[in-house]
Amino acid sequence: MDDEKEIELEEEVIEEEGLQDKIKKMREELKVCRKEKEEYLSGWQRAKADFINARKDEEKAKEIFVKFAEAGLLNEILAIADSLDMAMKHKAADGTKEIYDQLKDVLKKHGVTPIEAIGKKFNPAEHEAIKEEEVDSQEKDNAVVEELQRGWYLHDKVLRPSKVKVGIYKAN
Repeated sequence: MDDEKEIELEEEVIEEEGLQDKIKKMREELKVCRKEKEEYLSGWQRAKADFINARKDEEKAKEIFVKFAEAGLLNEILAIADSLDMAMKHKAADGTKEIYDQLKDVLKKHGVTPIEAIGKKFNPAEHEAIKEEEVDSQEKDNAVVEELQRGWYLHDKVLRPSKVKVGIYKAN
């Protein structure tokens, strides 16, 4: 019987040593996992900070671009202003149509075109009704009879609506 107890004790010692090895191995794995976790966390935090900084840089670049994007258009409009100055100095009324055509060409080149309003049906997306005027025919009812201020499109979107008088037909 003593031999059996001795064998059991030896098996328990072996099992305890095996458990000790397993615990030691698990602790080492835990250390590695913690170290990796810290590396991943700091890497993620750096990436997040880099992303935030990149977004801020992008916003600054966009602001600068928008601020100076109109420079080309403004230089072309300044050339027209110079032509108007010259015409006023020389009191030349006959050159104004050419100057206006020059302005319309610059605007068209940049995607700005006039809204045709007179005779068209009133459209609140393109027209702003300022006044109403009685008309003598039903065809002119709810149609633009006079343009008080020209409206403009910018690339097929309304930049500024036309200010108009709208015809109202009243039957006798």
